[in-house]
Amino acid sequence: MPNTNKEKTNRLEALENEKQKRAEAEAALGRSEEKIRRILEDITDIYFIADKDTTLTEISPSFEYVFQYKIESFINRQLQKLFADRKESERFSSILSASRSVTDFEFAAKDKDGRTLDCMLNARLHEPSSNTGPRVTGTIRDITQRKQAERELQKSREQLYQSQKMEALGTLVAGVAHEINNPINLIMYNTPLLSKVWGDFLPVLRERAAAEPHRKYGGLTFDFLAENLHQLLSDVDMAASRVVKIITDLKNFARQSSVADKKPIQINAAIKNAMRLVQTTLRKTGVKIEMNLAGDLPLMEGNLHNIEQIILNIIINAIQAINHDHGLIKIGTELQAADGRICVTIADNGHGVDPALADKLFDPFVTNKQSAGGTGLGLSVSYSLLKAHDGDITFESQSGSGTTFSIYFPTVDHGRKAKILVVDDDPAIRRLLTRAFSVQRAYLVDQAANGVEACIKLGTYHPALLILDVFMPDMDGVEVCRAITNDPELADVKVIVTTGFPEHPKLAEVSRLGFGNIIGKPFKMPEFIKFVDNILTQ
Repeated sequence: MPNTNKEKTNRLEALENEKQKRAEAEAALGRSEEKIRRILEDITDIYFIADKDTTLTEISPSFEYVFQYKIESFINRQLQKLFADRKESERFSSILSASRSVTDFEFAAKDKDGRTLDCMLNARLHEPSSNTGPRVTGTIRDITQRKQAERELQKSREQLYQSQKMEALGTLVAGVAHEINNPINLIMYNTPLLSKVWGDFLPVLRERAAAEPHRKYGGLTFDFLAENLHQLLSDVDMAASRVVKIITDLKNFARQSSVADKKPIQINAAIKNAMRLVQTTLRKTGVKIEMNLAGDLPLMEGNLHNIEQIILNIIINAIQAINHDHGLIKIGTELQAADGRICVTIADNGHGVDPALADKLFDPFVTNKQSAGGTGLGLSVSYSLLKAHDGDITFESQSGSGTTFSIYFPTVDHGRKAKILVVDDDPAIRRLLTRAFSVQRAYLVDQAANGVEACIKLGTYHPALLILDVFMPDMDGVEVCRAITNDPELADVKVIVTTGFPEHPKLAEVSRLGFGNIIGKPFKMPEFIKFVDNILTQ
């Protein structure tokens, strides 16, 4: 009997130990599952599990932030439903089937609102195990911002190449113009002289022709010469004058106006002067002009004649682009509050820019109007003169819907440029935003990679605006917001919070702290720039 009690006690102790171990294992498993859940909530990559035909069975929470779909609505749907292009979907399926894994597969996806996202997909097809059948696991990463940054970088490289090319062309055409100038001057000088000589010789030749009616001069009869030689000489003079005009345009293209030629001028006065010069052309073509010139614009530093020529060339180009009887050109000026530059817009309702010429529109001799006498130098001359004034020019055009040129001039005193501090742990995002606001808007931009750097620079850089990511190492955006609210000297700093997880609980804390300008990633850069402009001008 004692042995039985002892055995029973041992079994109870063993059972109790087993229960304790099981409880500890379950607790460890719970902690592990909670850790995995938190990791999946915090990571921006989307983790998924699917069956062998890529029907989704599990999706991590970041799926909702990126694609705006509820996870439940996409369970039991094929992964390929995210693809915007059927061919890319088929290519992915083919690679996965053939290689059983797909690495760094880039594709265009559509979110719930129909926006196109650039994504990168990694996936692997697993063999069936004792617990599961064949399945596919993988990750999806939203690389929209990175791809946008790459496109911006490529655009910057192309602009640099264009600038270097235009500089080289300027040197080339200056030499060409100089070499052509001397011989064409001889032609221009000698042609009128030959016309006078011909006028004096004509009576003599007429008497000679009466005595020798069949005699020829240079293989031509006297009657032909008497009737046509004056016109031939006139044609030579006209052709030489056209070459002189081309040389003048080439010189203007190559010339960089010196600072000594510049003085404070009013841009509206230059536009009105250019309009007086183009009135005859407007009357002949019937094109109407609408002007909306802002009053009280600050002065700009420039050569009045050069500025008139820039405006005149673009207006003439707009007139030539109109091939119907209801032509309209709208000219406007405004002061951009964001960067203190004057913007002149010239919009026409013509046929638009030929897509084949769009990338080289400001190159010399680029034109589709050769048959009408166009030299293709008007816009290139304007571009050269504009750069000499530290200005910039862009255009938007759609075939059949007209073209709008936007010309930007710095002012004499445009005041203090706004400072922006960009805080994001993603270097691609920092580069993208820095370039957008320093190049497209001429703001003063500095960067920080985390919250600690941000707090340091808030005290030293004193930005007018802070563009702040929420999820960062060392110190996140919420802590930066708290630091701002606790420092009276930072009360005037405006804050825009950016995040790829707009529904994350941390954003509620940001709102409670009083920071309501929250923008979800990815954002459309033109809209974001306008939003920043509005914030800074409020």
